[in-house]
Amino acid sequence: MTTATARSTACAVAVHLSAHRASGATVHRWCETHPGPLAGAGVAVRTSDAALREAVPGLEWRSDRGRRRLHAHLTPGSATLVSTAAVLGPAYRHTGGHLHPDARAGVAALAAALHDVPWRVHLTVGDHASTVVQAWVDAVRAGHRVPFDDFAATLDEPSWVPLVHRLVRTVGADRVVVHDATRARPDDQAAVAAVARDVLGALLGALDATAPVHDLEVPPDPARWSARQVDVALAMLPHLRSWEDRGAMRRFVDDEVDVGGGPAWPVPPALADRLAACDAADLTRLTELVEVR
Repeated sequence: MTTATARSTACAVAVHLSAHRASGATVHRWCETHPGPLAGAGVAVRTSDAALREAVPGLEWRSDRGRRRLHAHLTPGSATLVSTAAVLGPAYRHTGGHLHPDARAGVAALAAALHDVPWRVHLTVGDHASTVVQAWVDAVRAGHRVPFDDFAATLDEPSWVPLVHRLVRTVGADRVVVHDATRARPDDQAAVAAVARDVLGALLGALDATAPVHDLEVPPDPARWSARQVDVALAMLPHLRSWEDRGAMRRFVDDEVDVGGGPAWPVPPALADRLAACDAADLTRLTELVEVR
């Protein structure tokens, strides 16, 4: 078994694809609250999805125009640290299927936008059970009435390996690093912060930049719902007639129902065991492809 090395020379753009929501949000929060060290290291930061959507309206990066706009956003003329989940798209559609079905288009857009600059990519992966639960809650929050068991039954066998294969084909195995966050559950702030610290250090190292990474704050996930919040939403959805109604439902549940309750965790033991086996199999295979931290 061989493991590819992370870097041989500095790059102009270090890209973090934050498939693990909690550590990705922590990276973003630190960059937003510590602009001084990054500016002092000569690093431009692109972590705002709002700014990305302004630069590439509708995230329409399949077109040449969209890819030119993405290029301009990601290459401001200095070393650039990029962290986003938008390139990967949703973990699952509300109808199920395979993991990150829109990632192919996003990765292709990155490759086209950064074709003339050296770049590296860091992918943070979480455990499959948490990923499935977050995707299900996201679907219900968006207004889709789908019970968890039905949602889980529509999913293909989950694996991060196809996404990593795509990244390797795009940029090369020596320019891809996977960060293992499978043990960093969203409610384990110490573990989430440790992953985020490692990601930030790796991104800065890829840019040959140094900055003290400290005071990491794990922000609350505004899209996290408790079991009662999900139950209330599922009970309301059959009575709603428009997407405006669904938006009002989401705001009501966010603000008025079981605020601060523990996160929903509807995963039965058999499914938890199966998804944990997928985690282990993925990590074994990924270490044969790229560096895994």
